[in-house]
Amino acid sequence: MAAIAAARTGARTLVVEKYGYLGGLMSLGMHMLGSLDGDGYWALGGYGRELLLDLVDSGYATRPDVDSLFGALNAQDPEALKLHVLRMAADAGVEFLFHSVLVGATATDGQVSSISVANKAGIEELRARTFVDCSGDADLVARVGGEFTAGRDGDGLMQPVSNIFKVSGVDLAATWDYLEAHPQDRTAPQGWSGEAYSMDYIRNTPGVHFLAFHQLIKAAKSAGDFSIPRHSLGIYTFPDRDDVGINLTRVHGIDGTNPRDVSRGEVLTQLQTLESIDFLRKYVPGFETCYLVSAPHQLGVRETRHIVGSYTLTRQDVMDGRDFDDQVGRGAYPLDIHDVAPGERVLGQQVEGGGITLWKLAHSYGIPLRALIPNGLRNVTVGGRCISADHEAAGSVRGQAVCMVTGHAAGTIAAIGAKEDSPVGELAPDAVRQVLREQSAVLERTDRAV
Repeated sequence: MAAIAAARTGARTLVVEKYGYLGGLMSLGMHMLGSLDGDGYWALGGYGRELLLDLVDSGYATRPDVDSLFGALNAQDPEALKLHVLRMAADAGVEFLFHSVLVGATATDGQVSSISVANKAGIEELRARTFVDCSGDADLVARVGGEFTAGRDGDGLMQPVSNIFKVSGVDLAATWDYLEAHPQDRTAPQGWSGEAYSMDYIRNTPGVHFLAFHQLIKAAKSAGDFSIPRHSLGIYTFPDRDDVGINLTRVHGIDGTNPRDVSRGEVLTQLQTLESIDFLRKYVPGFETCYLVSAPHQLGVRETRHIVGSYTLTRQDVMDGRDFDDQVGRGAYPLDIHDVAPGERVLGQQVEGGGITLWKLAHSYGIPLRALIPNGLRNVTVGGRCISADHEAAGSVRGQAVCMVTGHAAGTIAAIGAKEDSPVGELAPDAVRQVLREQSAVLERTDRAV
């Protein structure tokens, strides 16, 4: 989204990507939460909504709708998404440098002059007027001395990592029949706001996503067949298909900026994938003959660095749906915080057995421009989960829809800064906001979808 926005704003734009396609973690097959808030108002606008509706019109996504547990959700096909977002970027005139990773940068007095990337050609130096850090980990910001924090205030602990995979050969009708006969296995998870789904909703909602099977996991643990620190199973469905996404793996104590930690997380979550498939086949009706069809390209990391901007988004901002004079987008992904250690209290609640505290947002919140610009840097903007937010607010900021919103804004701000040859922190917020409005970004909560 940042590259598309920068190019459409008129800047010559190069996207440096470590894989051979675009889409990042949206390519894992998870559903998108938070394109709408819980009252049905759009939070996602601009180029993110353009992509989503393109997928809907092509039959590769379901329309977003209000949801009693998540606020709002829609399903999308991750493989089609990668191709559609690539076409958007190519049509915008984006230049591509795939299979390349950041390994260094040069800056003087907060002005980044170049970055170094490693690829098959060796080490390549790239120069630009402005840079956008959408690494998720604030890698560029960290390398050039920008301010950041890491993890939770006080102890630096971070949300656990996971590995979302897909299985096929699933008889969902049998799964629904089991849940109808065992309502105790489809209650709202502990620590969540919202109401449990009815069987009518589960059977008839295209692309339904839910957490369930608490009792089956308890039984498997008692039998010694389940060691993963989770107490519920997340399932992502797509209409008229027998392949589903599975959210079940979890490893605590991983710092996503530490290569040794990441390697350990990769190994453990991949081994947990094997354990998960055994559990599905043995315990979950409808999954008796399921088989693995895709595993993710990388570990799913929820949290590492947060830049420090002149404003830090807080949990209260998120929960109150706060607005700001300089807001450049809106967020509505739920406040979604996984316990940083097994059995820890999350937001003051004791959640047993590897829990998640998830509060849906009825009212979207504004995202200030100040949260996208790292202190101490003159020509760098940031999009994605590493914007300036505290540990709890980051539980919402990290959602796919919010990342597209902040990416769009970061790309547009960077392009304006390059065109005006001005430090991005000195741009007039109202002028930036006017350009974003012209690009159909959602800045005010006025556009009701349902």
